[in-house]
Amino acid sequence: MKAGIAMVMLACLVTTARAETTILGGRPQMVYELEHEKAADHSTRGNTVTIYPGLRWKEGWINIFEVQLSREHEVETASDGSTERSNINTFGLRVRKNIHFTEDFGGFFRTLIGRKWQPTGYYTYAYFEPALTYEIEPVSLYAGYRVIRSIDGSAGHDVNLLRMGPGWDISEHHEVEFRWARAWDATTSKHTSDAVEIEYTYKF
Repeated sequence: MKAGIAMVMLACLVTTARAETTILGGRPQMVYELEHEKAADHSTRGNTVTIYPGLRWKEGWINIFEVQLSREHEVETASDGSTERSNINTFGLRVRKNIHFTEDFGGFFRTLIGRKWQPTGYYTYAYFEPALTYEIEPVSLYAGYRVIRSIDGSAGHDVNLLRMGPGWDISEHHEVEFRWARAWDATTSKHTSDAVEIEYTYKF
């Protein structure tokens, strides 16, 4: 996993030198995301680093295609005060289709299929996320609802997630977004966790 992340970051640096080029007609981009998540009962907290190398198209059935590479460090605190630390790795593929209602108001549909490797084993999952966006240059407002489901029969991984927050188009190449997210168990509707995220995108 670490070697894969290093190779992707090296490819990003090499591509920077040829920023005017396109791949398969799409504009390369790299997304870096940091997330801090805390369980609703404060028993677990986790910090995740994710990179999304991808391509962006203005037109077509797909507007963004990305590869997800994540590394999460999780700390779980038991009732007796003892702690257990673990690392979780994720690999995924996701696509996004933009929609426009007016010049400033629109949204997108985003879907992903991925695999998580945990200390207790691994599982395959997918999500579908419809979202709305509103542009007030240079600020954009976003609200999305992510439906996450295990697709290999693994139990305990079905979650619904509300995400929202602002973003800023700093320049043609740089974009920063902030997110707040709340998760509920899909079966019991019990609040499970909250998270804050910061995301930086470099568009080549």
